[in-house]
Amino acid sequence: MLSFIYNYLIINSFLLLLTYNLNKNFFKIEKEIFTLNLAYHLSITIIYVYLFNDQAADYKTYLALTNYEGFHIHSLFSSQLITLIVAILKLKFLLNDLNIILIFSLFSFFGIVIFIKNLQKLGIEKKITYLLLFLPGIHFWTSVPGKDSIILFLLSFFFYLYLDRKILISLFFLFFVFLVRPHIGIIFILTIAITEFIFIQQYKKKIFIFLFTTLTLTLIFSTEGVQSFLMSEIPDTSNMLILMIHKLHDFSGKYQSSSTYYENLNIVFNIFNYLLFPIQSFIKNNSLLVNFSILVELLTLIFFIFLVKKQKKSFKFDKKNFTFLTICCSIYLMLLPQIFFNYGLNVRQKWMIIPFLIYLIFLSKDLFVKLKRK
Repeated sequence: MLSFIYNYLIINSFLLLLTYNLNKNFFKIEKEIFTLNLAYHLSITIIYVYLFNDQAADYKTYLALTNYEGFHIHSLFSSQLITLIVAILKLKFLLNDLNIILIFSLFSFFGIVIFIKNLQKLGIEKKITYLLLFLPGIHFWTSVPGKDSIILFLLSFFFYLYLDRKILISLFFLFFVFLVRPHIGIIFILTIAITEFIFIQQYKKKIFIFLFTTLTLTLIFSTEGVQSFLMSEIPDTSNMLILMIHKLHDFSGKYQSSSTYYENLNIVFNIFNYLLFPIQSFIKNNSLLVNFSILVELLTLIFFIFLVKKQKKSFKFDKKNFTFLTICCSIYLMLLPQIFFNYGLNVRQKWMIIPFLIYLIFLSKDLFVKLKRK
């Protein structure tokens, strides 16, 4: 009885009350829209849990692997970090699986709300951003315990601060992105470095080159503790870049035996397959879940194209934001779609970059309209 009161009444009520207070004091979205979208998000979370109830799913692994053996440096990286968080919530705070699912779902929800606030900061019409609140894919694939919900939240908050030119504080969030998904953290840190190098004044470039070189060498020759997240048949080397390449290669072959593995094609098709769906999967006799997800991707694409066309408001074009987004999306799409060829994996992880593509598309449309008028 006490457990029921603690988990279902006290904890869940506290989390929902905290959510509304954050909106009232920080997000400041109209209460009706906020409530509707929160209900929408939590409903999709329930659907996800129901659909994967009898199937393999990462979130069930995280909920099951809850052996807390104290703090170790290797626990701070990748899947071990999520497992550690779940273990602490379950074993130290006595939360049940429902509480933990709700916590991660709310991280995802906050990430989506901040994504909307970022669009408003860029100058997108409020009514358009509110419609983007209901993109189904971003809710569905990030709604349960795992790295995807955390990454969505961290990257959204990072860009929120970056738009305010609070670069040093934004790097704090990228540091945690690096811990959860090291290759994504490196892509964004590299993007900031290139963008800042382009825009800083000439006399500061030498200082910048020195600091960036120092950071790069630190990553390459980092200690064993920082490299511990790569522990999986590590080659005989301590070079972090080689270890990173080895790990990506390991991941790229990890899912080849699955039913959603697809062929490596040319760079354009690989990007299309990564962002939308593999073309060969579209015409094959797939499982109901795969076909349903492809249908959702198609509907999402149509919905998004409609919203872009509806955007009429012209806003102040920021060359630095446009440069950052162009470099970031280019590096990401030149690398990751050429490494991972598994639809089940990509359909979740692509939501790390799609928000930034959406930012870029809206900015590009506005730039194109202004150039056309000239």
